[in-house]
Amino acid sequence: MGLAGRRGFLNDAVMPDVTPPPSAPAANAGACDPDLIFPMLADPVRRRLLLAVARNGGQPASVLKDGVARRLDATLKQLKAMLDAGLLVATPDRTDKRRMLYALAPAVPFTKTETGAVIDFGFCLLRLS
Repeated sequence: MGLAGRRGFLNDAVMPDVTPPPSAPAANAGACDPDLIFPMLADPVRRRLLLAVARNGGQPASVLKDGVARRLDATLKQLKAMLDAGLLVATPDRTDKRRMLYALAPAVPFTKTETGAVIDFGFCLLRLS
């Protein structure tokens, strides 16, 4: 009897695959998760970036960096963290294919009111005046 036979495995026995394939997480799964939102909002640079994108729509990182007074690489690092958390989406710029435009993710609850705009996560409220 070989090693496989001693350990309970037979060469001709095949174990059925009963585990379902892993499903990919939704692109904006973290948009209302407090454990992801609070760390994003705790950083003042990320807060300013989020508010700038909410006010002005999709913008390239080269424009957003001026509003937060950071270098481009530091701004891109913050934008990447916000992309990973599901707060932002990045789409290619139609006029300049080398750039990406950063905008609020569709799952981010953003509404405009007569007094300004509001991002309401349910457990946290950001007002844009």
